[in-house]
Amino acid sequence: MKLPDFCRAIALALVLAVAAPAVAQTSPQAYDGDWEGVLHAGPQNLRLELHLKTEDGQTKGELASLDQGISMPATGVKVEDGELGILVLAAGGELKGKLQPDGKTIVGSWTQGVSLPLTLTRKTAK
Repeated sequence: MKLPDFCRAIALALVLAVAAPAVAQTSPQAYDGDWEGVLHAGPQNLRLELHLKTEDGQTKGELASLDQGISMPATGVKVEDGELGILVLAAGGELKGKLQPDGKTIVGSWTQGVSLPLTLTRKTAK
């Protein structure tokens, strides 16, 4: 028995709807690499570099503020529901962001008392 075209279309849509969330998940390794961006904090623009590396299922990172001449280890790095979260206790701040489909940009925010938008661009080819 052959299914009518509209039944096949509905079946295909259901399969895609179930499969899409699994495909949309971003692994921690997708964030690995060197990233750069500029944090616009009022009148001050701070150039930032973020370095991430995943080994044995553990992601470690370091955040550097080039204009302030400081580098701080990430206290905690996690990827949950495709979103990156980095806690930097030395600065009392947190970076949150989501890898964009192009794999070259993380769009999110830096929160340190107030939340400021932050976009990071992949510095090195992955």
